[in-house]
Amino acid sequence: MNQGLRASFVKRFDDAAVIEVCGLALGADPEITVLFGPSGCGKTTVLRCLAGLERPDKGTILFGEEFWFGPAGRPPFSPQRRRVGFVPQDYGLFPHLSVEQNIGYGLHALPARESRARVGETMRWLGLEGLERRRPGALSGGQQQRVALARALVTRPRLLLLDEPLSALDAPARLRVRNGTPPDAAAPVHPHAARNP
Repeated sequence: MNQGLRASFVKRFDDAAVIEVCGLALGADPEITVLFGPSGCGKTTVLRCLAGLERPDKGTILFGEEFWFGPAGRPPFSPQRRRVGFVPQDYGLFPHLSVEQNIGYGLHALPARESRARVGETMRWLGLEGLERRRPGALSGGQQQRVALARALVTRPRLLLLDEPLSALDAPARLRVRNGTPPDAAAPVHPHAARNP
């Protein structure tokens, strides 16, 4: 079964702005797709629609044989069912949770031992050891971005969407992310990545 992503949709806003995606296609093999464009042209909106955080006005979003959105009358897939990792520009960290708790937030369905192992390996991969008990407010911008990235990766999503993904990372972390080497090479972390540079 083809596990690629195909999307063509329109999202309209009250101020008459229109975002239109025509024929976006990602293959089944691991790849990186980059969205380019000036500030305000709709890159974040496209990512939010793919993640299921916003609903297009019309069109389709298809992953393999799953209609994530459209055709008319078919209920859209929820963000949880899409199994998408999404890192927003503002990182979206929970200020009252520790680094460890933020990263493990999406693993509640796993046994505690497996959850701790995944969180630990992802933290090591992104150089977050020693920060387990800190809250986001006590972290630098680069550390916060790595925590947000770890939280998206630890669930082993089928699609990884990154909005401004490398802006606050230091050189070693940026290189690890660009190379796409997952913490557990036997278990691919992201078959596709769409990112806003």
